[in-house]
Amino acid sequence: MKPSTVLDPSRAPSRVAAFILGALALTATSAVASTAANTVITNTATVNYNDAGGAAQAAVTASAAVTVTLVPSAAPLSSPPVQTIAQGGPAATLTYTITGTANGPDTYNLSSTATPANVSAVTPTLPANITLGGTTLAVAANVGDPSITVPYDNNGLATINGIGIGSVIVVGGNPYTVSSVTKNAAANTATITLTGAIAGAGQAIGTVVGERKTFTETVPSGTVTSGSSGTQTVSTTATSTTAPGPATTQTTPTVITVQRPTVTVTKLVSVDGGATFNASATAAPGVVLIYKITATNGAATSATSVAFTDVLPAYLTYQVITGRFATSAATTYAGATALTEGSGGYTVSGSTVTYNPGGATGTVAGGGVLVLFFGAKIN
Repeated sequence: MKPSTVLDPSRAPSRVAAFILGALALTATSAVASTAANTVITNTATVNYNDAGGAAQAAVTASAAVTVTLVPSAAPLSSPPVQTIAQGGPAATLTYTITGTANGPDTYNLSSTATPANVSAVTPTLPANITLGGTTLAVAANVGDPSITVPYDNNGLATINGIGIGSVIVVGGNPYTVSSVTKNAAANTATITLTGAIAGAGQAIGTVVGERKTFTETVPSGTVTSGSSGTQTVSTTATSTTAPGPATTQTTPTVITVQRPTVTVTKLVSVDGGATFNASATAAPGVVLIYKITATNGAATSATSVAFTDVLPAYLTYQVITGRFATSAATTYAGATALTEGSGGYTVSGSTVTYNPGGATGTVAGGGVLVLFFGAKIN
């Protein structure tokens, strides 16, 4: 029979040390669950003894308390979809979702950059920081459970590690809304009741329960440098304020296309009272010329406050009650809407004809036109 092995510290210190280290390693490996920050772990030792006559004496105890600290973790950020905005119009609004993955509440500093291409640089506006509650499961959560049990956070607040009524929390990748928080200090736990039952799959003890929040960021358009469009490429980062400050940047930058109107103008003349128009013509003195000026917006975004100014040269005299306008290039002079000098933004002063209608008429949508007609007689 093989004799049993006895570890004698005086004879084999290296073997004893190896045994102890191995046991510790096994213990550490098995402790894979995560415990929520602010949990107080109290361990009490009891010593019983008798007096010289063998009578039992009152036991004595001693306790040691350990408060679990926060282990910071990067908080995943969503990537808002691409947008198209008009130069000079309302800023782009990006809505982000951020989810806590730490074992307790943490604050994240928010920063963002907008990289311009064919457009002037701009500065995004967003909150300076955001705080997310966080805890972990103290009891496994099973599918169908209406609530979860988490460690007590050692305070008398109505929230548990920053999570309160109305908070959205994520357990195992699924979001839930909190309907109530009940603390049980004696059991060193708290119950978080949800508006919907646990779904998807059960979750083990130690699973992180992270709060999810949204925040918005606005990005001005800037000014397009050339052509009809440019882009602002936005990248936003959330950085934990707890050392070592892990950070998360949105996976896919958000591209904002900035468009501006590009208006071109053509001018044609008619010598037959507006029946036909050409780029040039011949006519005798006394003939009334009908001019057709067309402003075309070739871009996708609207041009506003479109206005015409035409200074008649020598040898021409403006003819009253000849002004007309249209919003289609196909509209004939006869079918155009009459203008009255001195109203509706149509004025004639000396040899200067001006049409500045403003409002809806003065706004030319992308691909649209605004046409001005008027007559002048050759002296």
